[in-house]
Amino acid sequence: MKTQEKIESLIRQVTDLPEEAQAEVVQSLLDLRSQHLGVYQLDQEEQEALSRSAEDVRLGRFASDEEIEKVFAHYDA
Repeated sequence: MKTQEKIESLIRQVTDLPEEAQAEVVQSLLDLRSQHLGVYQLDQEEQEALSRSAEDVRLGRFASDEEIEKVFAHYDA
């Protein structure tokens, strides 16, 4: 049996698994795809963090260059 045929057979079999197991298979496939294609899928928590960050930038809620320099100067040994 060729690899493609094995994959197709396994995918058909996955539909017989419980929903939770199917979700694990999907996540595993997404992880493998990302690993080999260089495409990273953000999870919900990461998407929310980026949204908060974009909102902070939009509202100007970030440290100035001077404030950052002070922090680095404080911890520079």
